[in-house]
Amino acid sequence: ISKEPIFFTTQPDHIVYDNELPQIKYYVNFTYDTTDAVYLSYLRSNLNWKTRYQLNLFENSKPATLIAMADIRNDGQSRIDIESAELLGGDINLEKYQKTHYMAVSYAKSESTYADMAPGAAGPPPPPSVGKGEELSGLYVFSINQPFSIDGKTNYLLPMFRPRVTVERYASISKHFYSAGNVNGKADRAYRLSPDRFLSRGNCIIRESDRLVGETSLPDVAAKNKHEFSIGQDADIVYKENSTLVSSYTTNTTSSPYGPKQSRTQSIYDVVLTLKNYKNRPVKVEYQQQVYGQSVKLIKTSNSNYTQEGSTIKATFTLASDEEKSISYKFELVN
Repeated sequence: ISKEPIFFTTQPDHIVYDNELPQIKYYVNFTYDTTDAVYLSYLRSNLNWKTRYQLNLFENSKPATLIAMADIRNDGQSRIDIESAELLGGDINLEKYQKTHYMAVSYAKSESTYADMAPGAAGPPPPPSVGKGEELSGLYVFSINQPFSIDGKTNYLLPMFRPRVTVERYASISKHFYSAGNVNGKADRAYRLSPDRFLSRGNCIIRESDRLVGETSLPDVAAKNKHEFSIGQDADIVYKENSTLVSSYTTNTTSSPYGPKQSRTQSIYDVVLTLKNYKNRPVKVEYQQQVYGQSVKLIKTSNSNYTQEGSTIKATFTLASDEEKSISYKFELVN
């Protein structure tokens, strides 16, 4: 055997040490000659949070309930002990980091936790809860005033507020007009939600009579504001729409004495909408059609169901059980 030393080249993560290597620590001292308060803050990209909701709906007169949970994520390798924290909800922009679905957390580090208690002491305290949100310059602050710990690569769920919400169910038909022709389809299962307090954006599970029926993403919703969403089609509510070109003529105009000639086409369309409810109960149907053009005008008819908002034509109907209904309207389109 050679007495010369033998050297091997290997990757750092392939080496096993008998004793744990010492970790390098950095200490920074700040000295200020001032009577003003001095604050030191820094960002940790590995600690974030988001809101999770569960919306429970019922068939009878029992009111809807919305359960909110704070999902705090420690994406680092080591445990973080937190003495108190503030969860910030709203539209937060940080230039250095990419904007993600998670939102910011500010916290104070705890010097000790229940894991450091002496043997024979009482068990761990109950999990903390998240306080009611308070508005701050367009954002909302949710306070946590009890200590807790989050292990590395772990999600920590905390109960939040229990807002009061009103939820309206309806069938939604939302479409765009392109040209004359026949179109058929199914209505969407739609909901209109209004909370009594601010809701930070987050994922929401929807349950009807304790059964999972869908999932949606809620945006930031202001108190008493309304948010509309749909979670899929309703096979029992179908529609057929027949659009016919009634008349059309084109004129040439000039934008200025020296400008080029421009053509302007004015068309009138007749639309017949047929709705069918296959359910054994009445349903509310909300219809809207977006019409694109230079000018859109709903031609008044004896049917008062239809209204116009900008370039959108809207109507609301109530269909009885197993009822079929046909309703027509006309509009003028200028391109």
